[in-house]
Amino acid sequence: MPLLRGELFNSPSTLLGTASGVVLILLVAYVLYQQFLHPLAGYPGPLLASLTDLWQVQQYLTLQQPYTLTQLHEKYGEFVRYGPDKLSITAKEAVPIIYQKGGRRFPKTEFYDAFGGKTPNVFGMRSDDRHAVRRRHMSHGFSISSVKEMEHYLDANVKLLRHKIAGFARDGRPFDLKKLLHYYTIDVLGELAFSHSFGVQVSGDESLVPRVVPHTLLGSVTGAWPSMTQRLKRWLPLVPHAGLQDLFRSRAEVTRLASECVERRLGQVKEQGAGHRPDILTRLIQAENPDTGEHLPRIDLEAEAFGFLIAGTHTTSATTALLFCNLLRNPEALAACTREVSDSLPLLDDDRPACSVTQVETHLPYLRACVRENFRLTPVFSMPLERHVTEPEGVFISGRHIQQGMVVAVCNHAFHHNPRVWGDDHDVFDPSRWDDDATATRARYLMHFGLGSRQCIGKTLALSNVYKLAATLLREFEFEIANAEERQAAARGGFRGKLPEMISVGVSDLKGPLMVTAKAAGRNKNKDNKSKEYRHLNSKEYAFLNTQNGHVTATLSTSQDMMDGCTPDCNRSPNQATPSLPSENLRRSFLCTLTT
Repeated sequence: MPLLRGELFNSPSTLLGTASGVVLILLVAYVLYQQFLHPLAGYPGPLLASLTDLWQVQQYLTLQQPYTLTQLHEKYGEFVRYGPDKLSITAKEAVPIIYQKGGRRFPKTEFYDAFGGKTPNVFGMRSDDRHAVRRRHMSHGFSISSVKEMEHYLDANVKLLRHKIAGFARDGRPFDLKKLLHYYTIDVLGELAFSHSFGVQVSGDESLVPRVVPHTLLGSVTGAWPSMTQRLKRWLPLVPHAGLQDLFRSRAEVTRLASECVERRLGQVKEQGAGHRPDILTRLIQAENPDTGEHLPRIDLEAEAFGFLIAGTHTTSATTALLFCNLLRNPEALAACTREVSDSLPLLDDDRPACSVTQVETHLPYLRACVRENFRLTPVFSMPLERHVTEPEGVFISGRHIQQGMVVAVCNHAFHHNPRVWGDDHDVFDPSRWDDDATATRARYLMHFGLGSRQCIGKTLALSNVYKLAATLLREFEFEIANAEERQAAARGGFRGKLPEMISVGVSDLKGPLMVTAKAAGRNKNKDNKSKEYRHLNSKEYAFLNTQNGHVTATLSTSQDMMDGCTPDCNRSPNQATPSLPSENLRRSFLCTLTT
């Protein structure tokens, strides 16, 4: 017999066929186990998702992960298996169990390791003990008293934004409000975190700050398949793929900028002593470990500065852009919101360039309801917030038992569109829903900032920014959708129950620009159009801006762009010089030229 004579494996083709057969048997066995014997076998979901985390990787790469997950919940119900060991839940009982009462029983998973370097920041820390200490280090810098202490820096940047929009309003030209809001938040982040404006609003050049979206996409993709990507982590940057190389390059640039910001601020604090300007990073530099009295080492400061750049330059602008998009698509809500702001707040002027956070909190309940509804309908932080089930007995959620070792998660977008929680009109932008007491009590379930001890530490700052921006812009301008067909559709209710088209890398955003037109609000129309606050930059001012920075790069065409209310890069040719980053003192000198 061939077997006894040792001839069975003499042929390469026979050996290959045998190996293929073994692999096939193992594969079939694996599929059968995952489908019928695995602890999550009884939960519905895509077949591929039950077999491999590659399904979730692919969903992130399509930029539609949370929206696909929402559709799966619409199809299958409140429990969806989205990975071999992962369960997405939209039952409202899951929120307090996992995130509020769960605490140490539901620690973060390996997913979060992908969002930082060797030293995790407060977002990526999986150790509850380390996280608690770090949060105590940082809490003062993000407190409401600290935010209000720095509010005048917000006001100065709001003034620049108003100036930019006023230029477009005077000329009657459409513009991308989403881009202007993004420029604003970049500069505000620099001011509040590092006492250093990046100068993006003045220069119109967002390349002055590295892109953070590629980092978030890289973290989401690699975090979704940790068992494989952690093994390949050191080799992935070497893969000769342009898209992959761009992701790693963007992350490296953010890391470099974070290091530079820390180095500069450490030097300034050392030089200026007690007379330094307070900011978030400085408070972190000076904070002491509550148990040991030690200060954070530089590597931890850089990790947190990295987190400031990632969290602070996208989420606020995307949230505010979505708020205006939802208002513009719902003219009745926009009119009610504008009327409340106009009736409740005084006119703005040079001494009061922006509405205060206190004014919004005290006088604008409808605007606050609009902001809350915006968070519910189109949450920006949309990745599933994964947690391990660690208790030996597992956990019961809505009568369903989930065993130890499994991963449970709530995806904000999917949960915020669960009709059993929010009603059949969950896709409708309706701020008045919060007037209902039963609905208002569900506000505690909203997950846009996370919940419990892991709730976003920047919540107060983010809300203050959104409130201030929305109130000020609605007080000063009347906005309309630039596209005539879309404007008419909005007027006849054509967008009711239809969400804006969005993309997500784990953090969501509008897909494409938010093109609008603006004009001075009714009570501002009689203002002097040549008000110093709204007058445009002329060629002399723009040349001064660049000359004082050591680089005379302003050309006549660039200056004219600024005079027309356009950012310098709107019409810049590829070979035309980019305006250099203004220094801090220069930026303040420039602000003075607007008010003298």
